Amino acid sequence: MRVALYTHHSLFEPALCLAAALADLAEVHLLMEVPATHDQVANFEAGGQTLSSGRVDADAVLAPFYSARVRAMWRRAASFQLVVTGAHRARDPRSLHELREVLAWVGQIQADVLHIDDVDVSSRLALALAVSRRPCPIVLGCHDPEPHSDERHWRLKRLTRALMLPRAAAYVVHHRAGLEALRRYHPRLRHPINVIKLGAYTFLSHQPAPDAEPDDRLVLLFGRMSKYKGLEALYRAAPLVARAVPGVRFVVAGRPVPGYQPPPAPALEAGGRIETRYDYLRADDVASLFKSARIAVCPYTDASQSGVVLTAFAFGCPVVATDVGGLPEYVRDGTSGLVVPANDDKALADALIRCLNEPDLLTSLRAGVAQAIAGELSWDRAASEILDVYRGVVRANRPGRFSRSRRPG
Repeated sequence: MRVALYTHHSLFEPALCLAAALADLAEVHLLMEVPATHDQVANFEAGGQTLSSGRVDADAVLAPFYSARVRAMWRRAASFQLVVTGAHRARDPRSLHELREVLAWVGQIQADVLHIDDVDVSSRLALALAVSRRPCPIVLGCHDPEPHSDERHWRLKRLTRALMLPRAAAYVVHHRAGLEALRRYHPRLRHPINVIKLGAYTFLSHQPAPDAEPDDRLVLLFGRMSKYKGLEALYRAAPLVARAVPGVRFVVAGRPVPGYQPPPAPALEAGGRIETRYDYLRADDVASLFKSARIAVCPYTDASQSGVVLTAFAFGCPVVATDVGGLPEYVRDGTSGLVVPANDDKALADALIRCLNEPDLLTSLRAGVAQAIAGELSWDRAASEILDVYRGVVRANRPGRFSRSRRPG
């Protein structure tokens, strides 16, 4: 099985983990779209370089910024290329030319399946597919089937989906709630929708964390700050936690999205404190935070799944999360974390207090996290399940339906 896996640098972590696991089962060619001058997101770092447009060898660009263990992950793939887009708009003919060349290359290598990691990954790719012949059957992923409450680009995503969804032979979502949402928003889908859970984001656990020291009173809220992330709820709960846990330390880390102004942090009693780091954190700094934290908190008001949960699990860190979207499908209440109702400040505070004050509970939750990432949240399991989807798509698309060019060489 030869697979072209197309993703975006905002999904660097899960895509890299999946490609590394798939490489044991198939020939994987990883393609990652990135703007010429990229934003720092999702621990994708290229040193602020301005890259030439087109397909670029990823190892040559990224190797200086990642540990040998991280580099070994992408080197398991048959190839790893950055698809560097120019500064022109998606509908510009130059953008179409760039992405049509990528699709032609997928045909030239005679890929059995083109797996587009997320339906919202690229308006450029959506337009190119609309005017090009598909090089092979398409499996289309969807990380966020419904918009977040503060979604700013939903109209553009609706257009991208209108172009992408009809061209796929199968769909992949990552939790049961996502399956229901995708059917609700797109009721005319005729092909199978497969629920395949993501694995823990082990990517960051392979990065060095020189200053990481365990802190039994550290609660971590991490990620790009947005209204739906529930920072306001945490700030309402924090004084209740501080009264019960003297010296508790909250770290709130991540760059706010445009248009979101984080609320002021409250003063805490009994030596408690809140530290804010409202900026992009490098991979090493993120690794240090998760290695130090006793508990991670995701007090979201709405969500699909959460990369923060899967990052925390990779470090053996349990999570207190709200019961929204697919979060309860990843955080098993009482097993790998605690799940509380959204916008219930008292329940959130009580859950955090339990995790901070009950060592036996924390030991049990850590054991549950370890069991989860070895089983239902392992990438080997995810890769095996996605390979079954590929096989089903190939069987369902008889020879001759998709045109192919000769394989070069």
